Amino acid sequence: MSNTVVMEYLGTRGRERRRAPVAAAVVVALIGALAAGFLWWSDSVRRSANEELLATFAESSARADAGERSVQGTLAYASPLIWSASVPESVRAGLRALVEASAAEVARDLARTRDRVAGVPILPWQQPQLAARDELLALIDAEQQRFAGIAADASDIDIILADGPLPTGAVSRSLRASGAYDDQNR
Repeated sequence: MSNTVVMEYLGTRGRERRRAPVAAAVVVALIGALAAGFLWWSDSVRRSANEELLATFAESSARADAGERSVQGTLAYASPLIWSASVPESVRAGLRALVEASAAEVARDLARTRDRVAGVPILPWQQPQLAARDELLALIDAEQQRFAGIAADASDIDIILADGPLPTGAVSRSLRASGAYDDQNR
């Protein structure tokens, strides 16, 4: 007989890993990733809004300035005849119609620009961008109303000559406060 003893080892249960710390770490990592993603998305919406507002401001200002030159140029060309009593009314009406058509085209272009500005997505907590959009909309509305008034009746010379280009300082200040100029220089 042999003195060999066969022993069978039954595995002892090792300590089970605690799952709570791992799960907590995963949850914290997910929350951190979601927060980083949200901040990135919010910043990209802000930058995009700034770019679009700045571009439409430049576009609307350029269109209003060009429209002003066009209306004033057409008026300067036609003015000796528009108000002359020696010219038949049909000729004067035709010349006024030229001025009105020029102004109507500008008003239509500004309406399209206004629609673009109104459609710029801005998040509710992005107050500087909201303020800049409101200022820009107010400026475009005023420019559009001016040209729509000329388009409706070019016989009133005071309407055509009185207002001229509208001040853009409030819009520039709002865009600067929103960081639009800073975003453009990045």
